[in-house]
Amino acid sequence: MKKMILSAAIVFISLASFSQTSILEVVAPAGGFFTASNFSVSWTLGEPVTETWVNQEAGIMVTSGFQQGNLFATSAPVNPTLGFGVKIYPNPARIHANISITLPAMAELTITVLDITGRTVKQDKFIPANLSHIYELNVSTMKSGLYLVRVNSGAKFNKVIKLVVEQ
Repeated sequence: MKKMILSAAIVFISLASFSQTSILEVVAPAGGFFTASNFSVSWTLGEPVTETWVNQEAGIMVTSGFQQGNLFATSAPVNPTLGFGVKIYPNPARIHANISITLPAMAELTITVLDITGRTVKQDKFIPANLSHIYELNVSTMKSGLYLVRVNSGAKFNKVIKLVVEQ
């Protein structure tokens, strides 16, 4: 029993002497800045002080407070598909469907019609006359059902839209 009390006393004395010699540090604040070729990000994490208690005689200062970190994007990349748009009407279609295509720059277009299993039903490649083009898709020979229409213009511009055909 005496050994247990003596061991406990040594542990408490060791802890008390350690706590008296510890240095006050703030561990939480952090932040940084990252730059890539097309964007940059800066962030800050920290604990602002909301209350401070000071005992100058004992040399103790206690602060409290908490704030979640914030993420601020200082710049963002430009959307590479900006200006590229595809709409299909009427949908559902019976005889034909109009595919309205808006391009940011002139390029070759590929229109592919796929059935629900992914099999190519129709495909057409062409260069439109201007940046706003309406392509008339003949669906009169297609069976009723759901189709996927993929409009592709180079590596950057690719859209897939559902088309319902009713006969």
